[in-house]
Amino acid sequence: MAKFCAKGHQMEDSWDTCPTCQTTGYRVAPNAGTAKTRLESEPTKDLPGAARRTVLISDKRKAAVVGWFVAMSGEQKGEDFRLHEGKNTVGSAADSQIVLRDTTISGQHASVRFEDGKFTVTDLDSSNGTFLNDKKIAREELNDNDMIRFGEVTVKFKRL
Repeated sequence: MAKFCAKGHQMEDSWDTCPTCQTTGYRVAPNAGTAKTRLESEPTKDLPGAARRTVLISDKRKAAVVGWFVAMSGEQKGEDFRLHEGKNTVGSAADSQIVLRDTTISGQHASVRFEDGKFTVTDLDSSNGTFLNDKKIAREELNDNDMIRFGEVTVKFKRL
């Protein structure tokens, strides 16, 4: 049976103290014996190199693809962006699900939500606005082939 210390280091079954971080106690891996792991490095201020630990890989799958955007203008013209069930954020920030590289796009510019078979686009108080078919919007339902402009970048919406 696989067991891990509180910080995620894999331990032998007979050990009570982790040899890597010296913590006591352990937790048993879910699905012990079949759990998938990966080795991860994390920098620490105590060690000049990077500390390594074993981390469980989640079996959680990405939500299904339900539509997509195709960039019609801007630096990313021709690129397509997948839309998944639930909430999809659009912006220039790296943590957005759909990252559009343009100075007219806010970090968290808008969100597109798919629920109950409907798509809704919502402006997130962006600096340069969100436009649906050339009309400035705060929140609107999307239809197949709609044109959405985030700042100065226009995308075409397609649903599956």
